[in-house]
Amino acid sequence: MNKQIPILTPLRGFAALCVVFFHARLIFFVQWKDPVSEYTHFIENSYLWVDLFFVLSGFVMMHIYQQTFLQGISVVKWRHFMWLRFSRIYPLFLSTLLVLVLWESFKYFAAIGFYGGPLFEAWGVNGIPAFAGPFNSGDTLMANFLMLHAVVNLDLSWNISSWSLSVEWLCYMVFPLLIPMLSVRSRNSVWMPVVIIFIWAGINKNHGSLDVTGDLYAFIRGLCGFAMGAWLRNVVLSPVVKKCFDNDAALLSVFLMSLWLMHLPKEGSHNVYVALVFSLMVFIAAQQSERQTPVFKMMDNRVTRFLGDISYSVYLWHAVLLLVGVEVLNLIAPEALASWFTQTSWSAGMWGMAAFMAVTILISSLSYYGLERPAMKYLRKKFQTQRYEVSKAS
Repeated sequence: MNKQIPILTPLRGFAALCVVFFHARLIFFVQWKDPVSEYTHFIENSYLWVDLFFVLSGFVMMHIYQQTFLQGISVVKWRHFMWLRFSRIYPLFLSTLLVLVLWESFKYFAAIGFYGGPLFEAWGVNGIPAFAGPFNSGDTLMANFLMLHAVVNLDLSWNISSWSLSVEWLCYMVFPLLIPMLSVRSRNSVWMPVVIIFIWAGINKNHGSLDVTGDLYAFIRGLCGFAMGAWLRNVVLSPVVKKCFDNDAALLSVFLMSLWLMHLPKEGSHNVYVALVFSLMVFIAAQQSERQTPVFKMMDNRVTRFLGDISYSVYLWHAVLLLVGVEVLNLIAPEALASWFTQTSWSAGMWGMAAFMAVTILISSLSYYGLERPAMKYLRKKFQTQRYEVSKAS
């Protein structure tokens, strides 16, 4: 089954844009970081949108591949599934990684140190030599090429957004093995979301939040969201109950509830509640049927679907634009960049963020249509050709 589910693609686009805000506040917009948090913690909490990605991925993978693996798991099926996922995520990931490596190589030969703006200056990491960190360390390069960096390294490395991609890649590896357990009728497997909630709570208690991006805990965090999404895919509602969810009121309510929780400070079990509401939002969004009502069309339209389509490119390229962009500007226009960091007016911040978002969307659009989709189609076609040649030879 591969029928696209309304709303889920737009949700992915919205989440990706929120992650852009989260990272941008640390580099280009650091002077507004604290003033904004005095009014709302929405941006400070936006690392949690990655958990929405994990839930979405689990739900969609179960939606598409459940029947394939319920009929039996074999090496051939697993390899085909992994190649499909590889062709989807690796070409773009590799491209962004190579851009960062090339830029770091230029810095190495030009004897240019790391620069990340005033916040990184305060942290004492500006000026670190090329390939020595804080992100672009030569020691972590091989793990990145293998997409194992999230579990091998404790700290973020190279494309700082890609830690979740590494975790998702590992989730793909074990997903076919989990399908029999995840396919049990929801009433007989209610223990699973309970276990997931307890694990989320444990991570939150030990680390102060769910913002764990390295080591085994990062994989556990991702696998919990992935498994929650996959489990929710098999929750069956009666026609009467489904009708209660398939309407604008339910859709708008859960979306506003998510926004409200993101606005609140991360105290106590706040992050666990957000992860739960995100899971509920994915479930309710998946119950929606196509209609021309105001809330549905506001959330699922040509623009939001486009943002959802390019969301993977947005997610990976924005980090490159931030890390490389600030260093390029510091190299060619240091006075202008220094002047920018003295700006504190809200209008300057909003125009600046709008400009950065426009550049990100432009680059991501070019990447989606010129690299992401063509590379995926080429690799999948090549795999199909090889399968045909092997079967013909045998």
